[in-house]
Amino acid sequence: MEFMKVIQSRQSCRAFTDEMVTGSDLTKIIQAGNAAPVANGVYENVQLTVIQNKELIAGLEENAHNAMPGIPEHPLYGLSTVISINCKIEENTAMAWANASVIAENMMLAATDLGLGSIYLMAVPVTAQYNPELCRDIKVQEGFAPYVMVGIGKPQNGLEERELTADRISITYI
Repeated sequence: MEFMKVIQSRQSCRAFTDEMVTGSDLTKIIQAGNAAPVANGVYENVQLTVIQNKELIAGLEENAHNAMPGIPEHPLYGLSTVISINCKIEENTAMAWANASVIAENMMLAATDLGLGSIYLMAVPVTAQYNPELCRDIKVQEGFAPYVMVGIGKPQNGLEERELTADRISITYI
């Protein structure tokens, strides 16, 4: 797909089929995440966990819903694949958030290029940070915490291109 078409088509998908993401597509998405810039090139401060186990995905949903009752009962929208972006625990978390976010965006753009839907998730990983047992279950390494998760799957309604504009975000030119 042409890059600007990918940008036009990338959207937060909240309805997925139960079809599993294939190994070759998953490899391309992981490669895109690995191509993201990381602060000072310290890639050892980031770790990914690919979760395709339905029981663990249900456990993530239950944990998030119980920790924050305002979260819908199924905040993972029927996903079959969730990628947790785990960062080294440090006093200043700004770089961890930045690293996780740029990795997530690369993976979501790659998913779009493959015709897959994606969604950037914050509440689910943030609530998982406070559940050591769940972190162990999803193989978060010691000294790391989940910061962002990316949900990837086949969208129920396909992807739609949207009109690109330059006026959604306030801009000041100097």
